[in-house]
Amino acid sequence: MNSPEKNLEFILNWSPIEKCLLMLSMSILIHIDWLLWKLYIYLNPDLWQLLNIALLFEQLPINLLTIVLMLGLMGLCWFLRRSRSAEQILPYLCVMVFGLSMIRDSYLSGIMSPATSLTFMLSIIVGLFLFERIVIYTTALLAFGLLSWLMLQTLMGKLPYAPLFMITQPVDANRVSALWTASMLWFTVPILVGGIILLEILLSQWRDREKRVETLSQTDPLTGLYNRRTIYHFLAQLLNQRQTEERLHSLILLDLDFFKQINDQHGHSVGDRALIATAAALKNTIRQHDMVGRFGGEEFIIVIADTSRERTLHIAERCRHELTQLEVYNDQQELVPLSASFGITHFNQHCTIDQVLKHADDALYRAKNLGRNQVVHYDEQMHNGRAI
Repeated sequence: MNSPEKNLEFILNWSPIEKCLLMLSMSILIHIDWLLWKLYIYLNPDLWQLLNIALLFEQLPINLLTIVLMLGLMGLCWFLRRSRSAEQILPYLCVMVFGLSMIRDSYLSGIMSPATSLTFMLSIIVGLFLFERIVIYTTALLAFGLLSWLMLQTLMGKLPYAPLFMITQPVDANRVSALWTASMLWFTVPILVGGIILLEILLSQWRDREKRVETLSQTDPLTGLYNRRTIYHFLAQLLNQRQTEERLHSLILLDLDFFKQINDQHGHSVGDRALIATAAALKNTIRQHDMVGRFGGEEFIIVIADTSRERTLHIAERCRHELTQLEVYNDQQELVPLSASFGITHFNQHCTIDQVLKHADDALYRAKNLGRNQVVHYDEQMHNGRAI
Protein backbone atom coordinates (compact mmCIF):
# COMPACT_ATOMS: atom_id res chain seq x y z
CA MET A 1 0.00 0.00 0.00
CA ASN A 2 1.32 3.45 -0.89
CA SER A 3 1.93 5.93 1.90
CA PRO A 4 -0.05 9.21 2.02
CA GLU A 5 3.12 11.08 1.03
CA LYS A 6 3.52 8.84 -2.00
CA ASN A 7 -0.05 9.56 -3.10
CA LEU A 8 0.29 13.31 -2.57
CA GLU A 9 3.54 13.47 -4.50
CA PHE A 10 2.82 10.88 -7.16
CA ILE A 11 5.43 12.42 -9.49
CA LEU A 12 8.05 13.96 -7.20
CA ASN A 13 8.32 10.71 -5.22
CA TRP A 14 8.66 8.52 -8.29
CA SER A 15 11.88 6.61 -8.82
CA PRO A 16 14.35 7.87 -11.48
CA ILE A 17 13.20 5.08 -13.80
CA GLU A 18 9.54 6.08 -13.43
CA LYS A 19 10.48 9.66 -14.20
CA CYS A 20 12.34 8.47 -17.29
CA LEU A 21 9.18 6.71 -18.44
CA LEU A 22 7.21 9.92 -17.95
CA MET A 23 9.72 11.96 -19.93
CA LEU A 24 9.86 9.43 -22.76
CA SER A 25 6.05 9.41 -22.90
CA MET A 26 6.12 13.19 -23.28
CA SER A 27 8.68 12.85 -26.07
CA ILE A 28 6.53 10.30 -27.90
CA LEU A 29 3.53 12.62 -27.69
CA ILE A 30 5.58 15.48 -29.16
CA HIS A 31 6.80 13.28 -32.03
CA ILE A 32 3.26 12.03 -32.65
CA ASP A 33 2.16 15.66 -32.83
CA TRP A 34 4.82 16.35 -35.47
CA LEU A 35 3.96 13.16 -37.32
CA LEU A 36 0.25 14.03 -37.44
CA TRP A 37 1.09 17.45 -38.87
CA LYS A 38 3.22 15.89 -41.61
CA LEU A 39 0.54 13.32 -42.39
CA TYR A 40 -2.01 16.13 -42.67
CA ILE A 41 0.23 17.93 -45.18
CA TYR A 42 0.78 14.65 -47.03
CA LEU A 43 -2.99 14.05 -47.33
CA ASN A 44 -3.63 17.59 -48.64
CA PRO A 45 -1.76 17.97 -51.96
CA ASP A 46 -2.93 21.57 -52.36
CA LEU A 47 -0.52 22.46 -49.52
CA TRP A 48 2.52 20.79 -51.06
CA GLN A 49 3.58 23.88 -52.96
CA LEU A 50 3.70 25.94 -49.74
CA LEU A 51 6.68 24.10 -48.26
CA ASN A 52 9.52 21.71 -49.06
CA ILE A 53 7.38 18.65 -49.67
CA ALA A 54 10.30 16.41 -50.71
CA LEU A 55 12.02 17.00 -47.35
CA LEU A 56 8.74 16.38 -45.53
CA PHE A 57 8.37 12.98 -47.24
CA GLU A 58 11.93 12.10 -46.20
CA GLN A 59 11.17 12.93 -42.56
CA LEU A 60 8.05 10.78 -42.20
CA PRO A 61 9.92 7.46 -41.74
CA ILE A 62 12.45 9.18 -39.48
CA ASN A 63 9.65 10.31 -37.15
CA LEU A 64 8.24 6.79 -37.13
CA LEU A 65 11.65 5.31 -36.32
CA THR A 66 12.13 7.88 -33.53
CA ILE A 67 8.84 6.85 -31.93
CA VAL A 68 9.86 3.19 -32.18
CA LEU A 69 13.21 4.05 -30.56
CA MET A 70 11.43 5.82 -27.70
CA LEU A 71 9.13 2.86 -27.17
CA GLY A 72 12.14 0.54 -27.11
CA LEU A 73 13.86 2.77 -24.56
CA MET A 74 10.71 2.72 -22.43
CA GLY A 75 10.77 -1.07 -22.60
CA LEU A 76 14.41 -1.05 -21.46
CA CYS A 77 13.52 1.24 -18.55
CA TRP A 78 10.67 -1.04 -17.53
CA PHE A 79 12.88 -4.12 -17.76
CA LEU A 80 15.61 -2.49 -15.61
CA ARG A 81 13.25 -0.68 -13.22
CA ARG A 82 14.54 -2.60 -10.18
CA SER A 83 18.23 -2.13 -10.99
CA ARG A 84 20.15 0.29 -8.78
CA SER A 85 22.84 0.89 -11.38
CA ALA A 86 20.20 1.55 -14.05
CA GLU A 87 18.74 4.30 -11.86
CA GLN A 88 22.11 6.05 -12.11
CA ILE A 89 22.68 5.58 -15.85
CA LEU A 90 19.28 5.60 -17.56
CA PRO A 91 18.34 9.21 -16.63
CA TYR A 92 21.42 10.44 -18.52
CA LEU A 93 20.62 8.23 -21.52
CA CYS A 94 16.89 9.03 -21.65
CA VAL A 95 17.32 12.77 -21.19
CA MET A 96 20.06 12.79 -23.82
CA VAL A 97 17.91 10.91 -26.34
CA PHE A 98 14.99 13.22 -25.57
CA GLY A 99 17.06 16.36 -26.15
CA LEU A 100 18.82 15.17 -29.30
CA SER A 101 15.57 13.91 -30.85
CA MET A 102 14.15 17.43 -30.60
CA ILE A 103 17.00 19.10 -32.45
CA ARG A 104 16.29 17.64 -35.92
CA ASP A 105 12.69 18.85 -36.17
CA SER A 106 13.60 22.08 -34.38
CA TYR A 107 16.11 22.82 -37.13
CA LEU A 108 13.68 21.83 -39.89
CA SER A 109 10.89 24.11 -38.60
CA GLY A 110 13.16 26.94 -37.44
CA ILE A 111 15.62 27.13 -34.56
CA MET A 112 14.26 30.51 -33.47
CA SER A 113 10.61 29.53 -33.92
CA PRO A 114 8.23 29.81 -30.90
CA ALA A 115 7.68 26.04 -30.96
CA THR A 116 11.41 25.33 -30.61
CA SER A 117 11.97 27.94 -27.90
CA LEU A 118 8.96 26.85 -25.87
CA THR A 119 9.80 23.14 -26.13
CA PHE A 120 13.36 23.56 -24.87
CA MET A 121 12.43 26.04 -22.14
CA LEU A 122 9.65 23.89 -20.69
CA SER A 123 11.74 20.73 -21.06
CA ILE A 124 14.54 22.23 -18.97
CA ILE A 125 12.18 23.56 -16.29
CA VAL A 126 10.25 20.29 -15.97
CA GLY A 127 13.48 18.30 -16.11
CA LEU A 128 14.95 20.24 -13.19
CA PHE A 129 11.94 19.20 -11.09
CA LEU A 130 12.32 15.55 -12.05
CA PHE A 131 16.05 14.85 -12.23
CA GLU A 132 19.32 15.92 -10.67
CA ARG A 133 20.67 19.16 -12.11
CA ILE A 134 23.77 17.51 -13.56
CA VAL A 135 21.56 15.25 -15.69
CA ILE A 136 19.59 18.17 -17.17
CA TYR A 137 22.52 20.56 -17.55
CA THR A 138 24.61 17.94 -19.36
CA THR A 139 22.00 17.51 -22.08
CA ALA A 140 21.04 21.19 -22.09
CA LEU A 141 24.63 22.24 -22.73
CA LEU A 142 25.03 19.70 -25.52
CA ALA A 143 21.72 20.71 -27.13
CA PHE A 144 22.54 24.39 -26.81
CA GLY A 145 25.93 23.77 -28.39
CA LEU A 146 24.39 21.98 -31.37
CA LEU A 147 21.71 24.63 -31.82
CA SER A 148 24.34 27.36 -31.60
CA TRP A 149 26.38 25.62 -34.28
CA LEU A 150 23.31 25.35 -36.53
CA MET A 151 22.54 29.05 -35.99
CA LEU A 152 26.14 29.95 -36.79
CA GLN A 153 26.03 27.90 -40.00
CA THR A 154 22.78 29.65 -40.90
CA LEU A 155 24.28 33.08 -40.23
CA MET A 156 27.25 32.17 -42.43
CA GLY A 157 24.91 31.12 -45.23
CA LYS A 158 26.01 27.49 -45.19
CA LEU A 159 22.65 26.14 -43.99
CA PRO A 160 19.13 27.34 -44.79
CA TYR A 161 16.84 28.52 -42.02
CA ALA A 162 13.71 26.40 -41.48
CA PRO A 163 14.35 24.21 -44.59
CA LEU A 164 10.96 22.54 -44.21
CA PHE A 165 9.30 25.86 -45.08
CA MET A 166 11.60 26.65 -48.00
CA ILE A 167 9.57 27.34 -51.16
CA THR A 168 11.00 26.55 -54.59
CA GLN A 169 8.28 28.21 -56.68
CA PRO A 170 6.24 31.43 -56.60
CA VAL A 171 3.14 31.09 -54.41
CA ASP A 172 0.67 33.32 -52.60
CA ALA A 173 2.56 34.87 -49.67
CA ASN A 174 -0.62 35.07 -47.60
CA ARG A 175 -1.16 31.32 -47.91
CA VAL A 176 2.43 30.68 -46.85
CA SER A 177 2.05 32.95 -43.82
CA ALA A 178 -1.24 31.29 -42.88
CA LEU A 179 0.32 27.81 -43.12
CA TRP A 180 3.35 28.84 -41.04
CA THR A 181 1.16 30.45 -38.37
CA ALA A 182 -1.21 27.47 -38.22
CA SER A 183 1.77 25.11 -38.03
CA MET A 184 3.34 27.04 -35.14
CA LEU A 185 0.02 26.94 -33.30
CA TRP A 186 -0.22 23.19 -33.93
CA PHE A 187 3.25 22.63 -32.51
CA THR A 188 3.05 25.17 -29.67
CA VAL A 189 -0.42 24.86 -28.13
CA PRO A 190 -0.18 21.17 -27.04
CA ILE A 191 3.31 21.75 -25.59
CA LEU A 192 2.19 24.93 -23.83
CA VAL A 193 -0.98 23.41 -22.35
CA GLY A 194 0.66 20.10 -21.38
CA GLY A 195 3.72 21.86 -19.97
CA ILE A 196 1.68 24.27 -17.85
CA ILE A 197 -0.48 21.44 -16.48
CA LEU A 198 2.57 19.35 -15.59
CA LEU A 199 4.36 22.34 -14.09
CA GLU A 200 1.31 23.22 -12.00
CA ILE A 201 1.17 19.64 -10.68
CA LEU A 202 4.87 19.68 -9.84
CA LEU A 203 4.73 23.13 -8.21
CA SER A 204 1.69 22.13 -6.13
CA GLN A 205 3.46 19.01 -4.96
CA TRP A 206 6.59 21.03 -4.20
CA ARG A 207 4.61 23.50 -2.09
CA ASP A 208 2.89 20.64 -0.26
CA ARG A 209 6.27 19.09 0.45
CA GLU A 210 7.62 22.37 1.81
CA LYS A 211 4.57 22.72 4.08
CA ARG A 212 5.05 19.19 5.41
CA VAL A 213 8.76 19.80 6.00
CA GLU A 214 7.89 23.00 7.87
CA THR A 215 5.29 21.15 9.94
CA LEU A 216 7.76 18.35 10.74
CA SER A 217 10.33 20.92 11.85
CA GLN A 218 7.80 22.41 14.27
CA THR A 219 6.26 19.27 15.75
CA ASP A 220 7.23 16.25 17.79
CA PRO A 221 7.13 13.16 15.52
CA LEU A 222 5.61 10.83 18.15
CA THR A 223 2.80 12.96 19.58
CA GLY A 224 2.23 15.50 16.83
CA LEU A 225 2.44 18.34 19.37
CA TYR A 226 4.67 21.36 18.94
CA ASN A 227 8.30 20.71 19.78
CA ARG A 228 10.58 22.59 22.16
CA ARG A 229 11.95 24.91 19.47
CA THR A 230 8.46 26.03 18.41
CA ILE A 231 7.43 26.62 22.02
CA TYR A 232 10.56 28.72 22.59
CA HIS A 233 9.72 30.76 19.49
CA PHE A 234 6.16 31.35 20.70
CA LEU A 235 7.39 32.36 24.15
CA ALA A 236 9.89 34.75 22.60
CA GLN A 237 7.09 36.37 20.59
CA LEU A 238 5.01 36.89 23.73
CA LEU A 239 7.96 38.34 25.62
CA ASN A 240 8.95 40.65 22.75
CA GLN A 241 5.50 42.20 22.40
CA ARG A 242 5.54 45.91 23.02
CA GLN A 243 2.14 46.59 24.56
CA THR A 244 0.98 49.87 26.06
CA GLU A 245 -0.77 48.00 28.84
CA GLU A 246 0.78 45.12 30.74
CA ARG A 247 -0.56 41.71 29.79
CA LEU A 248 -0.27 38.55 31.85
CA HIS A 249 0.48 35.16 30.32
CA SER A 250 0.89 31.75 31.90
CA LEU A 251 2.98 28.66 31.40
CA ILE A 252 2.08 25.16 32.61
CA LEU A 253 4.81 22.54 32.86
CA LEU A 254 3.68 18.98 33.53
CA ASP A 255 5.47 15.70 33.94
CA LEU A 256 3.93 12.20 33.84
CA ASP A 257 4.29 10.51 37.22
CA PHE A 258 6.47 7.41 37.48
CA PHE A 259 6.89 7.25 33.71
CA LYS A 260 10.18 5.36 34.00
CA GLN A 261 8.35 2.58 35.82
CA ILE A 262 5.86 2.36 32.96
CA ASN A 263 8.69 1.84 30.49
CA ASP A 264 10.51 -0.60 32.75
CA GLN A 265 7.46 -2.70 33.66
CA HIS A 266 5.46 -2.62 30.45
CA GLY A 267 7.94 -1.73 27.70
CA HIS A 268 8.65 1.37 25.66
CA SER A 269 5.79 0.70 23.25
CA VAL A 270 3.34 1.10 26.14
CA GLY A 271 5.22 4.20 27.22
CA ASP A 272 4.76 5.61 23.72
CA ARG A 273 1.03 4.87 23.91
CA ALA A 274 0.90 6.78 27.18
CA LEU A 275 2.65 9.77 25.63
CA ILE A 276 0.35 9.76 22.60
CA ALA A 277 -2.75 9.47 24.77
CA THR A 278 -1.50 12.28 27.02
CA ALA A 279 -0.87 14.54 24.02
CA ALA A 280 -4.37 13.91 22.65
CA ALA A 281 -5.98 14.58 26.05
CA LEU A 282 -4.09 17.85 26.53
CA LYS A 283 -4.91 19.02 23.02
CA ASN A 284 -8.59 18.28 23.50
CA THR A 285 -8.74 19.94 26.91
CA ILE A 286 -7.03 23.27 26.33
CA ARG A 287 -8.61 26.14 24.45
CA GLN A 288 -8.19 26.41 20.69
CA HIS A 289 -5.87 29.45 20.84
CA ASP A 290 -3.62 27.99 23.55
CA MET A 291 -0.39 26.22 22.65
CA VAL A 292 0.64 22.78 23.89
CA GLY A 293 3.88 20.98 23.13
CA ARG A 294 6.12 18.15 24.17
CA PHE A 295 9.04 19.61 26.08
CA GLY A 296 11.07 16.42 26.12
CA GLY A 297 10.73 12.86 27.37
CA GLU A 298 7.56 12.65 29.47
CA GLU A 299 7.42 16.41 30.02
CA PHE A 300 4.79 18.60 28.34
CA ILE A 301 4.27 22.35 28.25
CA ILE A 302 1.22 24.58 27.79
CA VAL A 303 1.43 28.31 27.04
CA ILE A 304 -1.65 30.47 27.56
CA ALA A 305 -1.65 34.09 26.42
CA ASP A 306 -3.67 36.87 28.05
CA THR A 307 -5.02 34.92 30.99
CA SER A 308 -5.59 35.10 34.72
CA ARG A 309 -4.35 32.95 37.57
CA GLU A 310 -7.83 31.50 38.18
CA ARG A 311 -8.38 30.56 34.55
CA THR A 312 -4.95 28.91 34.34
CA LEU A 313 -5.55 26.90 37.50
CA HIS A 314 -8.88 25.76 36.08
CA ILE A 315 -7.27 24.61 32.83
CA ALA A 316 -4.47 22.81 34.67
CA GLU A 317 -6.92 21.03 36.96
CA ARG A 318 -9.03 19.95 33.99
CA CYS A 319 -5.92 18.55 32.29
CA ARG A 320 -4.84 16.76 35.45
CA HIS A 321 -8.30 15.21 35.84
CA GLU A 322 -8.46 14.14 32.19
CA LEU A 323 -5.10 12.38 32.44
CA THR A 324 -6.27 10.31 35.40
CA GLN A 325 -9.23 9.15 33.29
CA LEU A 326 -7.13 7.92 30.38
CA GLU A 327 -7.32 4.26 29.50
CA VAL A 328 -3.95 2.97 28.36
CA TYR A 329 -3.45 -0.79 28.29
CA ASN A 330 -0.32 -2.90 28.18
CA ASP A 331 0.17 -5.91 25.91
CA GLN A 332 -1.71 -8.09 28.40
CA GLN A 333 -4.69 -5.70 28.19
CA GLU A 334 -4.09 -4.54 31.74
CA LEU A 335 -4.93 -0.94 32.52
CA VAL A 336 -1.87 1.25 33.10
CA PRO A 337 -2.78 4.12 35.47
CA LEU A 338 -1.61 7.59 34.48
CA SER A 339 -1.27 10.85 36.33
CA ALA A 340 0.86 13.98 36.10
CA SER A 341 2.29 16.71 38.27
CA PHE A 342 1.78 20.34 37.20
CA GLY A 343 3.80 23.48 37.78
CA ILE A 344 2.33 26.88 36.86
CA THR A 345 3.81 30.34 36.56
CA HIS A 346 2.59 33.68 35.24
CA PHE A 347 4.77 36.13 33.37
CA ASN A 348 4.74 39.37 31.41
CA GLN A 349 7.02 40.98 28.81
CA HIS A 350 9.48 42.03 31.52
CA CYS A 351 10.52 38.39 32.13
CA THR A 352 13.01 36.25 30.25
CA ILE A 353 12.39 32.76 28.88
CA ASP A 354 14.87 31.26 31.32
CA GLN A 355 13.11 32.92 34.26
CA VAL A 356 9.69 31.69 33.12
CA LEU A 357 10.86 28.12 32.64
CA LYS A 358 12.79 28.17 35.92
CA HIS A 359 9.71 29.28 37.87
CA ALA A 360 7.47 26.65 36.23
CA ASP A 361 10.09 23.97 36.87
CA ASP A 362 10.35 25.00 40.54
CA ALA A 363 6.58 24.71 40.87
CA LEU A 364 6.62 21.30 39.15
CA TYR A 365 9.39 20.11 41.46
CA ARG A 366 7.32 21.25 44.43
CA ALA A 367 4.28 19.32 43.13
CA LYS A 368 6.34 16.15 42.93
CA ASN A 369 7.65 16.64 46.46
CA LEU A 370 4.11 17.06 47.74
CA GLY A 371 3.14 13.63 46.42
CA ARG A 372 2.56 14.08 42.68
CA ASN A 373 -0.72 14.20 40.76
CA GLN A 374 -1.42 17.79 41.76
CA VAL A 375 -1.12 21.38 40.56
CA VAL A 376 1.25 23.88 42.19
CA HIS A 377 1.46 27.59 41.33
CA TYR A 378 4.75 29.44 41.62
CA ASP A 379 4.63 32.67 43.60
CA GLU A 380 6.66 34.52 46.15
CA GLN A 381 5.68 32.13 48.91
CA MET A 382 7.57 29.31 47.15
CA HIS A 383 10.76 30.99 48.24
CA ASN A 384 9.69 30.12 51.75
CA GLY A 385 9.04 26.50 50.78
CA ARG A 386 5.26 26.79 50.71
CA ALA A 387 2.96 26.00 47.82
CA ILE A 388 -0.38 27.46 46.86
